[in-house]
Amino acid sequence: MKKSLLLIPIIIVLAIFFYPTTSNSLSTGSPGGKTGSPNDIGNCMGCHTDAQQGQGATITTNIPSTGYEPGNTYNITASLNGSVTQNISGFEMTCEENATNTKTGSFGITNPTSTQFTNNSNAVTHTAAGNSQNTWSFNWVAPTTGTGEIAFYGTFIEAMYPIGNNQGDFFAEATLSFNEATVNSIINLSAQNDFTFNTVTKTIETINTVSVYDISGKLVLATNNATTNIFHLKKGIYILKSENNTQKIILN
Repeated sequence: MKKSLLLIPIIIVLAIFFYPTTSNSLSTGSPGGKTGSPNDIGNCMGCHTDAQQGQGATITTNIPSTGYEPGNTYNITASLNGSVTQNISGFEMTCEENATNTKTGSFGITNPTSTQFTNNSNAVTHTAAGNSQNTWSFNWVAPTTGTGEIAFYGTFIEAMYPIGNNQGDFFAEATLSFNEATVNSIINLSAQNDFTFNTVTKTIETINTVSVYDISGKLVLATNNATTNIFHLKKGIYILKSENNTQKIILN
């Protein structure tokens, strides 16, 4: 009788020891902080410990090669390379400043059926309905002037069925960096530059009349003074126009 009672806990211990490795994988989305970025450090491998290297992943965007313009909204697409061979797929992506490794810009959900916020809205991940996809798209609003170089970080998992058994999972990661574009350069419509805008003092210097329009096209100011300070205008995007030149500026 005593031998039988002793045998029961031994069997339980052996069962636990030899039971297949499981993970905390979530088909409803990443818990956050799993992008592998310098700020997050961790990635999907924290849960999917036995995942093998997959076919890779790609981050694509309509941000031009010249860099992002502060305040502009861009489309971001996160994709697993090749065809998805597993039952469940997911991702998490964030964006950080390269100089300080702090979160930067702001994400926007364009398809709430397949994507959602995570990590206090500092990242985007899949939803339960979006875990059968291998491509996810969303928006990103660029940060303010002076942020400098930024980078997107994404990690991806193709999870084996049943969920929670990470034997046979595949892992991938991707990064993509951009510089900040120079947005205060003058677009010349003729050979004559008849005004300049000083981004530090927020001052227009001109030899002709300059009209200032807001982003909706409404005229907010016109001046022919040699020097005009426009620091009093609300923050936002404005267009400066003279007879010969046009320039887009950002007040912040």
